[in-house]
Amino acid sequence: MRWIVLSLLVANIAVFIYMQFFAPEKNTTELVVNTRVSTSGDSVQLLSELESSSADIQSIAVVPKAVPVEQAVSDSLCTLVGPFPKLLRAEYFVEQLQSLNVNAEIRSIVVNSEPGFWLHLSPEKSRRDALRRLSELQARGIDSYVIPDGNLANGISLGMFSNKERAQAMEKRIEEQGYKPKLIDVPREQKELWVFLQRAESSKIGEEKWLKLISAEDLLQKRQNVCADLASS
Repeated sequence: MRWIVLSLLVANIAVFIYMQFFAPEKNTTELVVNTRVSTSGDSVQLLSELESSSADIQSIAVVPKAVPVEQAVSDSLCTLVGPFPKLLRAEYFVEQLQSLNVNAEIRSIVVNSEPGFWLHLSPEKSRRDALRRLSELQARGIDSYVIPDGNLANGISLGMFSNKERAQAMEKRIEEQGYKPKLIDVPREQKELWVFLQRAESSKIGEEKWLKLISAEDLLQKRQNVCADLASS
């Protein structure tokens, strides 16, 4: 019995010595953390988490700073000077600007003008009837002509007036002779010559110099408009 107890004791001592000095070390996983203090309240991150998020960080694109709407509108404004009654005067004005190292160009722009007032008689049934009515009117001293085509073909035109009061006076005169004329408003457009400057060019000239340039020409105006709206005709 004594030998059994001694044998077990020796075996336990041998195992203890082997585990302490000869057994291989177990693999351990080292936990590395980011110990930087964040003032924004971010939580501590594992190194593995930082590595996995690096791809996301690199993929963030730099977004250009948005231009304020007011600045975009301001940059798109152009300066117009005019209208010029003749092309020669517009060319002379451009030469004056060029002497100040300011680039400009002449544009013909279609603008809405005051409407006209058209007086006419309703169309006749045929061309022959229209010519008969025309002879009748002219015999009474009323200037007129046959409308050749359109919705009012074979009608009688009694004139286009720029002044509504004059048109109404003529309407009354013709009514007194037994006719029933019609007066309609006609929208009209006309072309005007303007000198056109980009905003960067216009800013080269001070307000005082602008006043001198404008005052040297009769009835000239200086306006600003959106460049995209100033299509030449």
